[in-house]
Amino acid sequence: MPRKNRFFSIGDISKFTGASIKSLRYYEEVKILEPAFIDPDSNYRYYSYDQVYLINIIQFCIELDIPLKNLTNYIGENETIDLATLLAHGKGLAEKKLKKLLDGLQFIEDAEQQIALADKHHKNQKIYSREILEKLFYIVPLEHSLKNADAFELSRLFTDMGYNEDAPYELIEFGYMCEHSPSGVQRYAFVELSKDSGKKNTKIIPAGTWLCRQSEKSQIEQVSQIFNTHLKGKDSFLAIETEIYIGKYKISRPTHELRIIALH
Repeated sequence: MPRKNRFFSIGDISKFTGASIKSLRYYEEVKILEPAFIDPDSNYRYYSYDQVYLINIIQFCIELDIPLKNLTNYIGENETIDLATLLAHGKGLAEKKLKKLLDGLQFIEDAEQQIALADKHHKNQKIYSREILEKLFYIVPLEHSLKNADAFELSRLFTDMGYNEDAPYELIEFGYMCEHSPSGVQRYAFVELSKDSGKKNTKIIPAGTWLCRQSEKSQIEQVSQIFNTHLKGKDSFLAIETEIYIGKYKISRPTHELRIIALH
């Protein structure tokens, strides 16, 4: 019979590794970590020092969201573990997870910058100018006024774009656009593309100094009246309205930013 003082009790191994007693019992149940010794009289579980290494590997797999049932694929007879293959698999998952975390951090920093800029102009409700980089929009022409725009049109755009779980977090813009010209007004629903996807119905939105104004309701159909002073002598311009983040964001009534830029 093995000497118990050569082993850790289940409570001691739990404290030493950070794995809960409940977890250790579950590892035994799914046959990825059998106790080194079970006292036939008390039925107490005991673990060897060598098993600490395996417990660390199991916890590593849990952190990487590797299902424990998959861990048995790397364990052979006599607790032989294909560690090289497991670590290579784990490394790939860790790199993917790290990229997603870094993308998430970049998303937070971008959102903070947008909030700071939006809050700067939110209270005064005045027209202001800001530099905006060139953007690429995926657009759908609309045949009606935007006074009572239907959210279904925007949801359809997102459906057409498709969902990619590996795509990074991004602050993409979406909303409505009006292209004014001497021949009339063409209206669109749009969603921003982070890169050229090869889709049809795309439009490059020019970089430049845009005039902007915030409001709690859509005002894109009143753009000519709102910016009448700035639009004198200009019969071709682009108007865009999109939701923006502010510090105190109202879910039921988000803040809109209406923008215009003259077209040559």
